[in-house]
Amino acid sequence: MSEKEEEYQDLVRQLELVVDHTFENPKLAIEAITHSSAKDRDLPCNERLEFLGDSILGQVISEYLFHRFPGNEEGDLSTMKSILVSSKTLAAAAADIGIDKIIILGRGLTEKKSLPRSILCNAFEAVIAALYLDGGVDLARSFVLNHIGKEVEEIIHDRHEKNYKSLLQDYAQRNLSMIPNYRVVQEKGPDHKKMFEVMVELDVQEFGSAWGPNKKDAEQKAAQQALIDLGVMEAPEPEKEGINRESDQPATT
Repeated sequence: MSEKEEEYQDLVRQLELVVDHTFENPKLAIEAITHSSAKDRDLPCNERLEFLGDSILGQVISEYLFHRFPGNEEGDLSTMKSILVSSKTLAAAAADIGIDKIIILGRGLTEKKSLPRSILCNAFEAVIAALYLDGGVDLARSFVLNHIGKEVEEIIHDRHEKNYKSLLQDYAQRNLSMIPNYRVVQEKGPDHKKMFEVMVELDVQEFGSAWGPNKKDAEQKAAQQALIDLGVMEAPEPEKEGINRESDQPATT
């Protein structure tokens, strides 16, 4: 056995420990953790598996949320799903179980201290697909829910920070292939009590503006309003959660 074969065999064993599954087809395991930058390795990269894994992940999470929350409206389910399949959630899950330690990378990336979130996210989805192809849908479903399902409980108990800017960016990148731009429309009030109006722009489309006591708060509210306008989430009850743009506006004299 060559040195490279021994290295790959060791990586397969490490992945098997991580996912608690012995691969009948070890080539799937290697493909799942091979990034496209590792062209010098003469190995198939994980892009095709990532494509399949993304679909499996979406189906598993959608089905889980559908049965877990029978009383919730479609908008609520979509909001939760967006959080659960976001690059932030998937990259964190990949790092938690150690996938970041066994990804096969090209020389330029191996020298970096930390990996881009997209690489971890794609590897996680590729592993889902590898498990599906090697062991079936039940195995893939168990893996997803074991490592992402805990996020659901954080959402339920409102421990998950509602970062609408991150949620909008993940949605826009995945579905619109663009990044939101935030523009300050106007400022009002004295320096010690200034209010900011911010608008979200996606390419040439503008969404309703929102006010806040600082730019960060106004951007969060504007992002939330954009998610509502896009149909990703439903408008909250005014008395429960204030993005009422009129009530947040500075008083005029």
